[in-house]
Amino acid sequence: MKSMIIMKIIGAVLVITSSSAFGFYMSSSLKDRIEDMKELKKNILILRGDIRYGSTPLPEAIGAIACRHEGNFAKFFTHIYEELIKLDGVRFFDIWKIGVEQKLKDTSLNKNDKEHLMKLGENLGYLDKDMQINIIDLYIEQLEAEILEASKVLKEKAHLYNTLGVMAGIFVTIIML
Repeated sequence: MKSMIIMKIIGAVLVITSSSAFGFYMSSSLKDRIEDMKELKKNILILRGDIRYGSTPLPEAIGAIACRHEGNFAKFFTHIYEELIKLDGVRFFDIWKIGVEQKLKDTSLNKNDKEHLMKLGENLGYLDKDMQINIIDLYIEQLEAEILEASKVLKEKAHLYNTLGVMAGIFVTIIML
């Protein structure tokens, strides 16, 4: 009898803990996406600066970012730079697309974020310096809008996810008992 009560208590604690952890995980994933978008924005701003003020060709500008960067996007920029210096005749967009699809799996960017990033790569590489800067400026504006929107969503949903995780655990525990 006593062991049955202890088992129920342990089960209840495990259910509440696991559902709470899931709620906090969902909240954390929203924060991670915002941090990844901010990091991406910083790298794109560096790329724009190298192209605009240093008159650096695109492959060298990407290589400079790849050398300086150690965050979530290091593999992405390194992959693009390494493929560009091979001079295999592969289009820039194809290299960029493969980089987005394969090297950004570990980031918290969602499908929409990756599609916008692919559109940036689609327009880079074959345009002149001024057009590349304009395309990058447009992408930065889109990214800023996405960051602002994600921040609003975070404020609305982070507390909701945390609370729902705890409440779902309590609800399931009550049903089990």
